[in-house]
Amino acid sequence: MKVRNKWLVFLVAMGVAIALLAGCGKPEKAPAKAGADATADGIKIGVLYSTTGPFSISEKPMLNAAKLAIDEINAAGGIKGKKLIPVYEDYASDPAKATEKIKKLILQDKVVATVGTNSSATRLAVIPDVERNKSLLLYNTYYEGEKPSPYVIYTNSIPSQQSADFIPWIVKNLGKKVFFVGSDYVFGVTSVKKAKAMLEKAGGQIVGEEFVPLGHTEFSSLINKIKQAKPDVVFSAVAGDSVVPFYKQYQQYGILAKDIPICSIATHEATIKGIGAAAAAGHYSSFDYFQVLDTPESKKFVTAYNSKFQDNTTVTNLAEGAYHGVYLLAKALEKATAYDGPTLVKAFKGLEINSPQGKIKVDENNNHTWLQSFIGKVKPDGTFEIVYGSKQLVKPEL
Repeated sequence: MKVRNKWLVFLVAMGVAIALLAGCGKPEKAPAKAGADATADGIKIGVLYSTTGPFSISEKPMLNAAKLAIDEINAAGGIKGKKLIPVYEDYASDPAKATEKIKKLILQDKVVATVGTNSSATRLAVIPDVERNKSLLLYNTYYEGEKPSPYVIYTNSIPSQQSADFIPWIVKNLGKKVFFVGSDYVFGVTSVKKAKAMLEKAGGQIVGEEFVPLGHTEFSSLINKIKQAKPDVVFSAVAGDSVVPFYKQYQQYGILAKDIPICSIATHEATIKGIGAAAAAGHYSSFDYFQVLDTPESKKFVTAYNSKFQDNTTVTNLAEGAYHGVYLLAKALEKATAYDGPTLVKAFKGLEINSPQGKIKVDENNNHTWLQSFIGKVKPDGTFEIVYGSKQLVKPEL
């Protein structure tokens, strides 16, 4: 009887031990967290751009440039021996869809950061989810310079870098009387408001102001108002696909660039291609980069882009902003001790890289980038001629 009891105790103890060992082999899975760290396979980053919709004309080159930078970084050895693993999402120029995509990237794909979005409406739509999850967004588009987020790194121009040099140059070289036009959303309205204040300070005269809906295609009424106002210059913050019909109809309805040039903060090489050289020649744009910039870094970038993407797109300042945005992210990942949002944001402060436009750096205080400022005039062949360039990097002043 005692022997049987001993064997029973022994068998129960063995069963408990086996159960414990089995449990150790299958630990309970930890709950998913936003902004997960690098995996054994690499470092996941989101790439969020549109290939359809009213802003696809701008975003397709941005997507290509981001892909190019990622491939180059990986070919050079990646980040601390780990490759960047891009997770691509297309939001079709729809801010509501962009919010769904950013949630997926952060919570399901567990990216450490996202490069992308384009319009201010889309950027503002995704920021609440970026901030709520303490993730990070690399925003690569020129914008109005208001409502910045502590979880966004801004790699393109704001008015102090784009219009602040442009407006005085216009007054000095083209004339004082300016008619303002813009797309009727936050970028267009706020950019025009700031440009008007700059014009008054420069001694210019506002002779008209008009806004059109996003995606607008019929400009005859606006062009008639411009004719009646008789300005020296039209300052344009018309954005997206609307730029193409605006310039085409501007010429069709009888206004020549030599008489009343359009000076734009949203007309880049991709939209010039859509407009056509005949209707675009003689008009001006202001950006931190043009693909004709004569630097070894710019030539290398343009050559690599054209070799890799033979899809009828072209290099723009937005594409360059996406390209150097990915490189800034890579350098921040190299510098950071961890890949959570707050740690990564700190890693960006004061960061410097050599980009196609030259040396640039992230401001130590406001998450914006010190950039060049150029003014380009469209030539008869549809390319830009740089007619003005800042002598040094321009500070991003909010």
